[in-house]
Amino acid sequence: MRPLTGPAHPLTDLEQPMTLPSVHPAHPDTLLTAPPATGVIAVVAPYGTGKHYRAEFTARGWGCVAVTEPDSLLAPMYRGALDPSGYGAVVVHDGDMQETVRALRAHGVTALVAGTEIGVPLAERLAFRLGLPGNSAQTSHLRRDKGAMAAALREAGLDHPRTLATDSLDEALFWARAQPGQDFVLKPADSGGSDGVAFCSSPAEIRSAWKQLHQVPNALGGTNDHLILQDRLRGIQYVVNSVSAPGQGGHGRHTFTEFWADHRIGHLYDRLDLLRPHQLIPRALAQYTARALDALGIVTGPAHTEIMYVAGRGPVMIETGARPEGSYPPEAMREVTGSDHIADTVHAVITGRPERLSDRRPEHQFVSKVTLNAPHDGAIDEDLLKVMLALPTVRGHVGKLVPGAPVTRTVDLLSSPGRLVLASPNAARITADHATIRSLERSGLYAGVVAQ
Repeated sequence: MRPLTGPAHPLTDLEQPMTLPSVHPAHPDTLLTAPPATGVIAVVAPYGTGKHYRAEFTARGWGCVAVTEPDSLLAPMYRGALDPSGYGAVVVHDGDMQETVRALRAHGVTALVAGTEIGVPLAERLAFRLGLPGNSAQTSHLRRDKGAMAAALREAGLDHPRTLATDSLDEALFWARAQPGQDFVLKPADSGGSDGVAFCSSPAEIRSAWKQLHQVPNALGGTNDHLILQDRLRGIQYVVNSVSAPGQGGHGRHTFTEFWADHRIGHLYDRLDLLRPHQLIPRALAQYTARALDALGIVTGPAHTEIMYVAGRGPVMIETGARPEGSYPPEAMREVTGSDHIADTVHAVITGRPERLSDRRPEHQFVSKVTLNAPHDGAIDEDLLKVMLALPTVRGHVGKLVPGAPVTRTVDLLSSPGRLVLASPNAARITADHATIRSLERSGLYAGVVAQ
């Protein structure tokens, strides 16, 4: 398969004031309709953070329908996770698109969103069949396959990681040997949560990682038939959350709702720090990400984008997902910022106006998200858990953080015991509590007794 290569395109004039991008060309397949005052939303794959769509739409007077595949076809982490209470109906899509469309029409569905990554292609196909706003189903692969993402960035003239998408170990080794001294990332084409991500510094390490990943089921239910090999980017990593909505004259509007500095330990998540949107780095990220969203055909709905800021080059997209950010507590985020990615998306769907609702938060508030990392298998200790959750900056959490809950050694985001939201007017207090959390993890937080 042909490698994806291209020169860097560093941003220029970053010292000059700029306006955050908001209006960009939409894909021609996008159907523009005035949003109804009330309606019925279909949440496709309402798992993870996506399960919170129901409460937010219901609070705004909308009905809500869940769309899911049969449990037998879902990845193990999603099986049995759907809570049907509160939905007007649960539609099980067994592969018969015509029947699913008929069922959604019968329930009066007027809009669709993908609750999590696995729902993106189906949500886009259903929107097209129902004649509702959505990203083009013809380009769904650009929003799921990481090799296709890099190719789309290249075609748009945007900086991107040099990338090879292949099903051949020999081809991967040949490509890597042609770049002596370069470090690489080998990963699945369509998984998430850092599942299967391997950092490799030599052909021998690529060979070893390949044997562990190729033709193996991934965390999102796919099979790693082909893998992605990329140059390993070095720099400071960021997360950009956005919402988009169709605009007038065939245009889409992107609004960037959150910018996070993403600190990691290798490929493990450590801490994310919320940035002020009008600082220099967020403005540069917004300029680049707006063009990237256009290149990937995202003209409506949420997007969660990971970017590396590389010295001498500027922003370089690692990947994006056309769905809300995962692994955070919406209530805590709304308390400390005034909004969250789910609420921002619901507002855009209902009003047709993508906006940064978190502009209402106090300007002196600092916010971080700390991902828990268990160094070994075990269970949560009751006493140390109480100490952690009572830290003065902790505002909320996700994950099964209860005494005796079993944990496995953290190898990626999906195996993390949970994530905490921290907030304070004093950034030093967050840093102190972050250090305490890591100390508790080393001191027995996961050495409790498994609950019977």
